[in-house]
Amino acid sequence: MKIKLFNLLLRPVEAILASMSPIIDQETQSQKLFFTDFVRKLLFAYLDEVSSLRSLVTELETNQKCQDLEFQPTPFSTLKDGFSRFQSKHLKTIFETLLSTIKLKGVKCLDEIGLFQVIDGSFFPTLIQMSWSEYRKKKNAFKLHLQFELNRMMPTEFLVGSGKSSERDFLLKVLEKGITYIADRGYASFEVIAQVIKHEAFFIFRIKANWIYQVREVLPIEVEELPKCFRSVKDEIVVFSHDKAQNRVRLVQFEVAGSKFKIIANRLDLRTLQIIILYAYRWQIELFFKYLKRTLKRLHLFNHSENGVEIQFYLLMTLCLLLLKFKQKNEPVEPEKKEKEKKNQASAADWIKQISQIFYESWKISKRWLLIVKNSLSKVVDNNLLTMLDSC
Repeated sequence: MKIKLFNLLLRPVEAILASMSPIIDQETQSQKLFFTDFVRKLLFAYLDEVSSLRSLVTELETNQKCQDLEFQPTPFSTLKDGFSRFQSKHLKTIFETLLSTIKLKGVKCLDEIGLFQVIDGSFFPTLIQMSWSEYRKKKNAFKLHLQFELNRMMPTEFLVGSGKSSERDFLLKVLEKGITYIADRGYASFEVIAQVIKHEAFFIFRIKANWIYQVREVLPIEVEELPKCFRSVKDEIVVFSHDKAQNRVRLVQFEVAGSKFKIIANRLDLRTLQIIILYAYRWQIELFFKYLKRTLKRLHLFNHSENGVEIQFYLLMTLCLLLLKFKQKNEPVEPEKKEKEKKNQASAADWIKQISQIFYESWKISKRWLLIVKNSLSKVVDNNLLTMLDSC
């Protein structure tokens, strides 16, 4: 059956939209812009790199791709009204339903040792008139708090807050039993550690250099596994002086490329190098923020209301899942590649590059891949198109 690329990309959410839209349209008394149409047009705008809502109006009127996809022109005022007419909770339902039903590849070496969620936040500049995004006296920004699953390399939960919103509060909100949370220094506190332990979860956090502690036990280190770029590696069970609960935690210390690191964890089953590697994988969430802002070019918003911003991010996260699903589903079937372990790398950069190879093939979406998708949205999917995408 012949199907156009845009429609194929959205196929995993067709049933969700079909069940939700009639109810939402009836509740909102929509007559000019229906919920499914609103969602499809915004997703098209993101894929086609449309820069503003007014530009989307022009694209709908003049772009041949829009005509081929049977989009009807929509006035600016009608599209703008959609961001107040439709509530972000409906877009949240789409994202969460897709998240629970979509089947994506897992990173085997991570699946074998647990489920890992990286937590971080990133600022997005906004208009000074946006009072809900208050950050500084003469500068407004909202903060995207994100939970990013390493095992499937995808966003699993997020919160849009003001520039002053708390990072730790978001982490405490998403805690679940059995999951290992990886985060940088801003998230580490004795209160957070206590809550993670209370929830029977795990943590791998970097801490500040001035935390005072007493060593309770020295753990063995597999020295032969460590790359030559690492210096002064220690692995100990410690108790921190200012921790009222006096929890015994693991402290891994090392120096690399002139920087000193202190990593705390409560995963005693992992080797020293595994703790270091898992913390290094935290960088994947930074790459995801870069992907949102630069590759998908979503630094600028179509609408600046609180509800409107949430709508856009739920759609963006939904789109990320749809793109990843399409990429993985249409990859050629090949025998599983077994990477040769490279020991004693000469530099930290070489080591980071080597350990990150596992994420490249099935999870990396390049600018060239997205450009081919953009230029082919209204084309029928055939072997030539799939071959072009596979070559990226």
